[in-house]
Amino acid sequence: MRPIQNVNVAVVGGAGFLGSHLVNHLIDDRDCDVLVLDNLCVGRREFVHEKATFHHCDITKSEAHLRNVFQEHETQFVFNYCAHPYIPDSFVRPLHVFEVNATGAMNVINASQEAGCEAVLQVSSAEIYGSATDSDDKIDEEFPARPHSSYGASKLAIDAMCQVRWKEAQTPVIALRQFNAYGPRETHSYVIPEIISQIHQELKLGKSMWPRTVKLGNNSFRDFQYAADAVKMATELLENGDFGEVYNMGSETGVQIYDLAVLIGRLMGCDITVEVDESRKRPWEIWRLRSDNTKINSVVSYRHQTSFEDGLLKTINDFRTNGDKWIWE
Repeated sequence: MRPIQNVNVAVVGGAGFLGSHLVNHLIDDRDCDVLVLDNLCVGRREFVHEKATFHHCDITKSEAHLRNVFQEHETQFVFNYCAHPYIPDSFVRPLHVFEVNATGAMNVINASQEAGCEAVLQVSSAEIYGSATDSDDKIDEEFPARPHSSYGASKLAIDAMCQVRWKEAQTPVIALRQFNAYGPRETHSYVIPEIISQIHQELKLGKSMWPRTVKLGNNSFRDFQYAADAVKMATELLENGDFGEVYNMGSETGVQIYDLAVLIGRLMGCDITVEVDESRKRPWEIWRLRSDNTKINSVVSYRHQTSFEDGLLKTINDFRTNGDKWIWE
């Protein structure tokens, strides 16, 4: 076990969505001294905990600079949540997405080892799996990796490097295959924020407008995990997981996207009808993603504590308290 309590930790991408939740957990619950590295292209400075040390940094530039920063902070543990995560961008900017998600991530991992850090958690993605069928139900780590997007391919590349570098250089790294996450401080209009925004616009039209519609692409199935639960499990994983291994993490439940829209509509106070928008469909759809947490549950004691509806209500409330808009608007 590698206790992450009252130690020096670096969170790369710590001004972003999941990264900022992790920083809060490390400071508020574990009394850690946290260094946040972020280029603020996606993340927001206001998301960074007031007790964290912030360093503006682009992970694609200099491995030596990263090493020096980690050494100066006497960093013991590194969490790399930095990524270009918005999948549609990878359709049109594949090289840029690969540079951040694979090459940049390798800079972080190499720099961490050179700086003498004890352990690194590299956040990968369930997008590497491509699509399961109904008969597959949950996806475990042995499921074939067949990414259906340039984003997924970039994550598969760094995922594989984590495994290889442990074997050939004893790099102390663990890869976390994160399924979809949601919650306050969303940074991209992926699914849940998009549905909330569309419903809000429908409600602005007044009570007399009917039917209230949401325009969506394919009716795929996704596993959504609440952000605050996800980062607590991730922290325990870095404490207890085996180097060179990969671990799936999600809620182990899931929902069809059209049903999700109806549920969010109910939580926002209206009935919703889904209208299929061909322009919103992915070029190569992933029809079903649902995590099998058996492996991670063997090393992590924390279990989900936020129900899906409660998490959605917190996300809706975050949107409303921010003036009925998201940070990118």
